[in-house]
Formats: sequence, structure tokens, C-alpha cells
Amino acid sequence: MAAISEKALSRLSELYHSHLSWSPAKEEGQKVLLSYFGEIVQNRIDYLLRLTEDVIIDNGGKRKVMKRVCSVLIECLQNTSIHGTKDDRSSSNSFFILQGNDKEFTIVNGNLILAEDANLLAFKLDELRGLSHTELRKLYIETLCNQNYSYKGGAGLGFLTIAKKSSKPIEYSILPLDNKFAFFTTEITVARV
Repeated sequence: MAAISEKALSRLSELYHSHLSWSPAKEEGQKVLLSYFGEIVQNRIDYLLRLTEDVIIDNGGKRKVMKRVCSVLIECLQNTSIHGTKDDRSSSNSFFILQGNDKEFTIVNGNLILAEDANLLAFKLDELRGLSHTELRKLYIETLCNQNYSYKGGAGLGFLTIAKKSSKPIEYSILPLDNKFAFFTTEITVARV
């Protein structure tokens, strides 16, 4: 566990607020439907999922679209909870923002990661961004059958599931904070159809 400085948490909060005020999705007429900044633990994931379901239905989303958005959100929040940087008290802070317009919903998710993990993460995401939906489905099935689990318990299906369910390639950024940490954000779009 790494000691996360107040400066790092403050910068994460600044990043969250900058996403609330501007993002490429907002340029496409999307409005913020739901946002959260804080620690991601299982009971909060459950609560945020229930809120997301209600918000999507209240904003005219179909049930199958709501399920797709919630599936993406579960993966985002679990990735953050499991793989995000934790402090010496085993807590981590992150954020997510749900935006929507009449064509799509967008989930923006951000958290701190260890700087040493940044290159591998970028490599994996770039690899997924280069695959078609057919190739993503094939890789998903191969990964399920492979059953190689990481030391954190996952088989690498999180981002693969997200890429499969999104209507556009996963947008991401990794901004170095210092030699220990980087800010990691993703933007995932799910069409309303």
C-alpha cells in the first residue's frame, strides 16, 4: 500500500470537477445525470447501481440499455475498487460521472493508479481499441475458456467486457502526477439503441 498524499487526493478532486464542467461528451449535448466522488466499496457500488438504473429509466432509457450501462458501470467500479491505488488504511478515492443525451449515455470514471502500472494499462487498452466488435467477442470467449487468473483474482475480463458493450472505443487518459502515481480516466459510451 502506498502513502497517498493530500496533494494527490486534491488533484484527483480537481480532475473530477474539471470533468464535471467539460468533457468531449458534453460538447455533444450531454448533460450530467449522476456523479460521485469518494471511496468505492461494495455497498456503495450497489447503491450507485440502483441510482443509475433509476436515472436511466427516468431519462427515457430502455431496460436493455439500462442493463448495458449498469454492466459497464459495475466493471468500471470494480476495476477501481480492486486495482485502484489504496492508502495505508486500504481506502481509495475515485469518481464516476454519468452523462446522457438523446443518442447515448457516457460513463466517465477516474482514479489514482501506480505510475509503474501505467504503460501496461495503456498497452492493454490500445490493444482493445484496435479490435472490431467481432474480434472483441472472440477474444472474450477465448479469455473465458483460458481461465488464467491474475494475482488479484481476475481473468482480465473487465476492460474486455466494457469494450464489448460500448458503442465506441474506450477513451482513456493517463496523466502522471509524480514518480509514484498517475491519474487514470476512462470515458465509455453506450448507445441508446
